Amino acid sequence: MELRRLAGAMAVALATTLTASVSFADAEPLVPAAPVAEAFTLPELIGPYPSDAPARGSYIGVLDGFTEIRDTRPDLLQRNLDRGVEINNAATPVEQQRALFDDNHDRLLSLSDGLGAGLGGIFRAALAQHRLPKVAALLAGDLARAGGIANSTLVEKNHWSNPRPFEVVPERIVAYRGDGISGGADPFADVYGTDSYPSGHASQAYWKGILLADMLPELAPQILTRASEIGNGRIVLGVHYPLDVMAGRIMGQAAAADRLNDPAFARLVDEAGAELRAVLETAAGMPLRDYIASDSPYRSAETARAEFRERLTYGFERIHPDATNGIPAEAAVLLRAAAPDLTDEQRLDVLRQTAIPAGYPLDRTGPDGGWLRLDLVEAHEAVAGN
Repeated sequence: MELRRLAGAMAVALATTLTASVSFADAEPLVPAAPVAEAFTLPELIGPYPSDAPARGSYIGVLDGFTEIRDTRPDLLQRNLDRGVEINNAATPVEQQRALFDDNHDRLLSLSDGLGAGLGGIFRAALAQHRLPKVAALLAGDLARAGGIANSTLVEKNHWSNPRPFEVVPERIVAYRGDGISGGADPFADVYGTDSYPSGHASQAYWKGILLADMLPELAPQILTRASEIGNGRIVLGVHYPLDVMAGRIMGQAAAADRLNDPAFARLVDEAGAELRAVLETAAGMPLRDYIASDSPYRSAETARAEFRERLTYGFERIHPDATNGIPAEAAVLLRAAAPDLTDEQRLDVLRQTAIPAGYPLDRTGPDGGWLRLDLVEAHEAVAGN
């Protein structure tokens, strides 16, 4: 209850800043006929909403697979470190600069790549020109209304107090620096002495990506794959381990499900989605599906599936190969926009059929388990193909 009261108080304090502009690049002009922007009212932004704080109190429960690993599997912790070093050391110049860009810019700007070359530019222009106030209020900035204290990872990081790789093995981590486009800030500067597990950047990328994908289900696999790249970039920079990023995905999925399972807050997401689709379609001058079909995608469908799935487990072996695990019932809502004609049980069945096997590191059994198993790209592809 205390966390919920804090979330409500934070919403009141920040409500006047949530619709403030965020700097977005590539602000191409929109057509004059774009719909007139109508922002959320102050009471709508303030709430408070039941999902401002998770019903479970925090996300420690869904992330607690790490405790077993830390207490009983030093070999896996070493592999976690070594795999992170491998990714950092082997990063190409393009991967380095993209990771630095994501570190220095809002996650929503990075996620816009997933809309495609043309539509992503339209999206960034609309945000820069304040044509999408509802989308911005929910998703833009670190204090976006759809996130806030409930999804900050501060409670969870403090619970495990796990040191970061660049501090544990500084001699093995390559420090990358940005250029004029990606940003020149030291990626270590803001995180010295802070805890690594789970990755807040990854969690934010996933919950923002999932809610954006809910608004644009046609592009969900592309948006979600871009979210996975944002998370992977944290390993590239040497500020997180693979298990941190996997945990960020778990937390981001659970946080997005909490928002979408809250009818009052889901209404805000629906209104933002309607705003987004109207602005994009007007600016594109044709139905979105037609524009998307002719646009240059962020990734091919095959590449998106492969990249996303590899980042589900980062090549770790199953540590409980005999485990059986269900999909959390609340996850059904993550397919609500992509499969509006299916029941929740049918959506869960899709998630079960497309999930990876149980038993990988961090995969928990019991009421808090199942989140790691979700392959949302495969699930969206499955419902799109039906």
